[in-house]
Amino acid sequence: MAVEPSCEELLKKIKQLENEASLRIRAMAEQNERLEQYKTLAENANDLIHSVSPDGSFIYVNQAWRNALGYNEEDLSRIKLMDIVDKACHSRCRNIFNSLIQGQYIDRNETTFISKDGRKIEVEGRCNTRFEGDKPVAMTGIFRDIGQRVQNELALRESEEKYRTLFENATDIIQAVRPDGLLLYVNHAWMKTFGYNQKDIDTGLSIFDLISPDSQEHCQTIFKKVVSVEGVHHIETDFVAKDGSNLLIEGNACCKFQDGKPVETQCIFRDVTEKTKMETELLKAQKIESIGIFAGGIAHDFNNLLTAILGNISLARVNINPQDPIFSNLKETEKAVLQARSLTQQLLTFSKGGAPIKKTSTITELIKDSTSFTMRGTNVKSKYQLAEDLCPIEVDEGQLSQVIQNLVINACHAMAAGGVLTVTSENLLLSEHDMPPLPPGQYIHLSFHDQGSGIAKENLSKIFDPYFSNKKTGSGLGLAVAYSIIKKHGGLITVDSEIGQGATFSIYLPATEKIVSTQEKVGKTFTPGTGKVLVMDDEEGIREVAAKMLQHLSYEVDTAEDGENTIELYLRAKKEGKPFDVVIMDLTIPGGMGGKETIEKIRSIDPTIKAIVSSGYANDPIMANFKNYGFNGVIPKPYQIEELDKILAETVQ
Repeated sequence: MAVEPSCEELLKKIKQLENEASLRIRAMAEQNERLEQYKTLAENANDLIHSVSPDGSFIYVNQAWRNALGYNEEDLSRIKLMDIVDKACHSRCRNIFNSLIQGQYIDRNETTFISKDGRKIEVEGRCNTRFEGDKPVAMTGIFRDIGQRVQNELALRESEEKYRTLFENATDIIQAVRPDGLLLYVNHAWMKTFGYNQKDIDTGLSIFDLISPDSQEHCQTIFKKVVSVEGVHHIETDFVAKDGSNLLIEGNACCKFQDGKPVETQCIFRDVTEKTKMETELLKAQKIESIGIFAGGIAHDFNNLLTAILGNISLARVNINPQDPIFSNLKETEKAVLQARSLTQQLLTFSKGGAPIKKTSTITELIKDSTSFTMRGTNVKSKYQLAEDLCPIEVDEGQLSQVIQNLVINACHAMAAGGVLTVTSENLLLSEHDMPPLPPGQYIHLSFHDQGSGIAKENLSKIFDPYFSNKKTGSGLGLAVAYSIIKKHGGLITVDSEIGQGATFSIYLPATEKIVSTQEKVGKTFTPGTGKVLVMDDEEGIREVAAKMLQHLSYEVDTAEDGENTIELYLRAKKEGKPFDVVIMDLTIPGGMGGKETIEKIRSIDPTIKAIVSSGYANDPIMANFKNYGFNGVIPKPYQIEELDKILAETVQ
């Protein structure tokens, strides 16, 4: 029989039950409080939070989610998760959802939500699944709007791409170098300029492998300064390309530092090799022009003196029996004067008055003849590689022959112990950006390569300067004259040389489409005693010797000292019915009317006048283009009696 609990025991049991109920109520209250806290945190979080059932229906979304996507409670009751996912992300999101159902935790999931108004919102989030037993009941995701970050990353990628495009397509040479000198990266212009490829860079090419031996010490000093002192440093030095060619480089370099230590130097350079050459050419031209003013004045005065001397000597020579001992003395004296005339002609090439008297010609034979003639008596051999179809050019054959002779003489001096001079010619078509720096068009290219000792680097820029010479003998005018002659022909002469490798002089002359005349000129026969000549010159000695030579040639002669006197005599003779057959006019009359003005005035009155222009110097190219100024012929000073006879025979009809 069961024993009934006592009243005391019942009271004790009731008290225990009351305590347990109180604890449960307190625990439930605490749990509700925590739930309320979590709900408050979720509702006030900046992140987007949602929970969905395994079929994708929304169980919960927080306020930030609603604000971002714009859906209300009614919308959420009708839509599912995949309805707010961008179609481009459907496949990936389904795979993630299946993984969540299987209990996997997804970290850093990126996807795109579509808001109610159609906006795309880039998000990144973490997702997990709540299970009841083995059954998944809710998938919760916490997402953060990364739209601004995506935009920033896109802008960064676009910026990187833009600057990479600029980097790769820049015409400047760009490089980054480690503090030990190894190249980190270079742009396309760098590789094109120096001839190296990416494999060369990757296998440890150093910046010091590119620097010319002569510039190593200087560049080492500059490099140490760049990696130790912040700021931009200017650099100008000589580099050597992969093919061994020398390049003059200039630009700026700076160093990137991290924690006070150099990380890399960044350099932007330009290849100024050709620019420097062009500047050198301009400087040479300016030097030539300066000395030309001085040389032209000397040549004018000197040629006036030589005209009187040479004229009297040649006149004396033709009046003496060749068997007379004095005849031999006169011939030698005349020879010396002709050499002096050659010197003044070289001086004249520096001046504007030394313009070439051109004619259309093919110069293959001239090249051979001038080269062979100059090499006679030397131990140097010639080798010709001349184009058979060489284009014709407009050239003063005498001046070009002088250029070739000067180059050949230099080559023979450079090969004192013997050697071979290789002469080549070819047709060359230059476009706008080709080298050498000449206007586009068709040219002929001549080169003279010797096997001599070569020209020192420091002398290359001075080789065409007047009076510069490394030889113990000579005037130092040969190459300067050659430079000026070629310049006046619209061409260019250059030199390339290294010590021990000989020298190559290159000449570029513009070709012409004019046809070379095959007809030989036949001199007109002069009948002595039937011509009347008027000589205009401000120098009395020249008037006297010219008159004597003309009288010896059986001409009737009168003289005038300036243009005004010439016009007076010419018109008077014409009025009296005894006109002059030809007038020889000095081009320059100091303080008076010269030949140019005089011929204009007389021709305006008498268009049938025949006139010959004569000068020792002119500031205008009248001597070369005499027909354009109304003259029928030209005779440079000084001249011999035979030259005077020839020009008169050609002019007087």
